[in-house]
This record gives sequence, C-alpha cells and structure tokens, in this order.
Amino acid sequence: MSSLATRLVLVGREEEVSFARRSVVERVRAWGFLDEETTEVIRLIISELVTNAVVHGEGPVTITVLGSPGGLLIDVRDGNRDAPRTGSFGTKNERGRGLALVDALAVRSGWEPLGRGKRVWAEVALPGLRSVGSRTPCFQPLRPAV
Repeated sequence: MSSLATRLVLVGREEEVSFARRSVVERVRAWGFLDEETTEVIRLIISELVTNAVVHGEGPVTITVLGSPGGLLIDVRDGNRDAPRTGSFGTKNERGRGLALVDALAVRSGWEPLGRGKRVWAEVALPGLRSVGSRTPCFQPLRPAV
C-alpha cells in the first residue's frame, strides 16, 4: 500500500465533531484496511482530539489523516498555542479524560506549538501491524528533527 491522505477543515464548532468522526472513518474505510477494533479506536481518537480542538482551541480546525503500511497518523490543528491538558479524574468530573484515553489507545501521541496554533497527533497501528513504534508519553514537547 502506498501512502494515503485525507484532510478535513472545520469551522470549529462542537456540533461538527460527529460529522468529523463519521467523515474520517468513512474515508479511511475506503482505503480498505480497517477491522472493527481499529475503526472504534479511530472513532474515539478523532472524537477526543476534535472535541478538544473545538472546545479549547480557536478558529478553524484542520484534521489530516495519513495512512501508510505502518499505520495511521491522525493530526488535528487549531489556532490556540496553549498546551493541551488532562483534567482531574474525580467521580463527579465528566471532562478531562479524553487525552488520557488517546494516549492509552494510540501507539504514540503528542503535541507541538505550530505557528499561531498547535498540532495534536496520534498514531494508530493497523491490523496485523501492531509494532509501529515505541510509545512516547502524550504531550511531551516534540524536538525538531536534526
């Protein structure tokens, strides 16, 4: 399989999250390499990253998904440079669990400031290709490639 890519740009409203989740899953399914478990992982990661971008970010939200033989890279960009934060996990707090969930489901995930905003990303292994790379804790600053 050669590399594949899809991009979706949203205005940045909460009601767009379900559209983004559905659109990305449909586009990636068309590539022909998803099982049901991987589909659910992608749904959850897209939902959490896009929700964070529209709730805590600013301006348009750009979602890019790149597919390759090693897995999928899900990249979500928004116009707020502030670092994403996980919340407290109290029984009464319904928010703040999404980024921890992304970190648990992804092979690797992280974020970096980017121009006037930020990029939050997650890598997902494809069926039968579970050793995509080593795990990196979520939200550690990325170092530029040397």
